[in-house]
Amino acid sequence: MAPICVGEKRRGEHLKLLKGHWSQREDELRKIDLCERISIDIALPLPAKDRGFAETCEGVDLFWEIFECKRCGRCCRTPGAGLVLEDGDFRRISEFLGSKKRLRSLCRRGEDGTWILKQPCPFYDSKDGCRIYEVRPLTCRLYPLHPPLKEMPFNLAVDSFCPAAREIAKKTLGWWAICEKHWAEIMGIRADR
Repeated sequence: MAPICVGEKRRGEHLKLLKGHWSQREDELRKIDLCERISIDIALPLPAKDRGFAETCEGVDLFWEIFECKRCGRCCRTPGAGLVLEDGDFRRISEFLGSKKRLRSLCRRGEDGTWILKQPCPFYDSKDGCRIYEVRPLTCRLYPLHPPLKEMPFNLAVDSFCPAAREIAKKTLGWWAICEKHWAEIMGIRADR
């Protein structure tokens, strides 16, 4: 279903389904804007997985095609829980810095022994941006994508704290019409009722 769904969205087939659709109400866009102040995950009408098949990456591919980072640094300079460094991240960054000791001084140890980069990110410079961009952690490479929501396990989710992610949520709001059409087909309900 994912390849069909993503193809329909790429071709703009949702446009013929939008008359009177809930996604076209102004209050839906305002709800997304409210997420700027309260960071939550927003489900997108893009498939993270396709039920019954191996995980597909078509929804992720389309996301990265339309995502345009604003380079605002908001994700880097805002204090949070910290950024877990995978083993490969720690190795790459420490080699780039030329010192494991220096990287450790910028981290704390998690209860499970993982290295967690302190926040705000010590590698972010407001003028020059990310000073380790070439070797940045996997989490940074994937941001603003988050794991799917428990309530929507087959859809991509993004962090609403990211201005570019909120723009995508608005831009793709009408794509839910295609999702709803397919859900109705799966459940054997005619969409024109």
